Amino acid sequence: MKIVHIAKFYPPEPGGIENFVFDLANSQVRQGHQVTVLSHQTGFAKSSRQETINGVTVLRVRAFGQLAHAPVCPGFPRHLHTIIRRFQPDIIHAHLPNLSAFWLLFLPKTCPLVLHWHADVVSSALDRKMRYLYPLYKPCETRLIQKADRIICTSRAYLDTSPALRRQRKKCVVIPLGLDPSRMAVSEPSDTPAFKKRTNRLLVLGVGRFAYYKGFEYLIQAAEKTPDAHFIIAGDGPGKSKIQNQVIARSLQHRIFLPGQISRDELIHLFYQCDIFCLPSIERTEAFGLVLLEAMSFGKPLVTTSIAGSGVAEVNLPGVTGLQVPAANAEALAGAIQFLGRNPEIRMKMGQMAKKRFQNHFDIRFVAHRIETVYGDLIQSDKKNAAQPVYTNLF
Repeated sequence: MKIVHIAKFYPPEPGGIENFVFDLANSQVRQGHQVTVLSHQTGFAKSSRQETINGVTVLRVRAFGQLAHAPVCPGFPRHLHTIIRRFQPDIIHAHLPNLSAFWLLFLPKTCPLVLHWHADVVSSALDRKMRYLYPLYKPCETRLIQKADRIICTSRAYLDTSPALRRQRKKCVVIPLGLDPSRMAVSEPSDTPAFKKRTNRLLVLGVGRFAYYKGFEYLIQAAEKTPDAHFIIAGDGPGKSKIQNQVIARSLQHRIFLPGQISRDELIHLFYQCDIFCLPSIERTEAFGLVLLEAMSFGKPLVTTSIAGSGVAEVNLPGVTGLQVPAANAEALAGAIQFLGRNPEIRMKMGQMAKKRFQNHFDIRFVAHRIETVYGDLIQSDKKNAAQPVYTNLF
């Protein structure tokens, strides 16, 4: 089967969607498929670049910066048209949100189209610019939804609450995101100088882009109420300086560490070291939380928040794989962390259940197989429709 993925970015560019597309594409190559990924070049590249990574053909199209989180990429439609014409894919799989996927509206449809609905374009009081930009985005989004043959949603909760998909529910199928555990597999480190655990205190880890919806400010407040624990929040983003200022203002530099953007190996070492993984997000922009799967693959108990319409609650089962508390509530976060800190047997049991749940539900092999079934059904239906005779009214 020939598969084309249309993605916003592709590793080594960091991000949950990026890592998922990477794992899915690699898994599909191992299944024997021919896979091409069309994405955007990051930084200030002078030209587009094609390379082969683990058998996946990756074409990164030159972008001229970003506008409202969207790459400005005038060369994208030309490269997209060329790939479709030369590669002749059996399936086109577009990962949204991604403004460049709208170029599919202006090209003839030559094969089934699958949309992967990672998230709505959410307008909120915390990100007001989307309130004004979404009306410009929505008409093309609606047309692309209508053109799609199937839409994959990452959770039932997100599908049930997505305004954009309300009228196209019959096209939708729920398949969770997945992770390739081999991507996170290294021998357990004996020494990690940059993040070596300095004491025997409980270590709580948070990872993510410092964006408005991540809720890291509530984790800082929770840390202040949890004096027996150390905290590491790894990542970068526009909100990092604000979080740093909060740490300094509370004189918590000795217990809260913000190492910034870290390497994959450093992240793996942190997962080995931590006792608890916390994702304190505060709104539905956190559609799934792929980083939770990474923590689960290491057997770590989770502390997450209750977000209406988010798939986070379908990943972390409260009382089984971790604890769930109300969003934007530092007291509740602190209480959950303290409970797990005081009860190591429960903490270890939840970590074991988290790893088991990951292995049974979120390993990329199972997810890729379910997606392959969707592809197969669409291709068979497409062939059947093509074989139907066309009758012309002669009278």
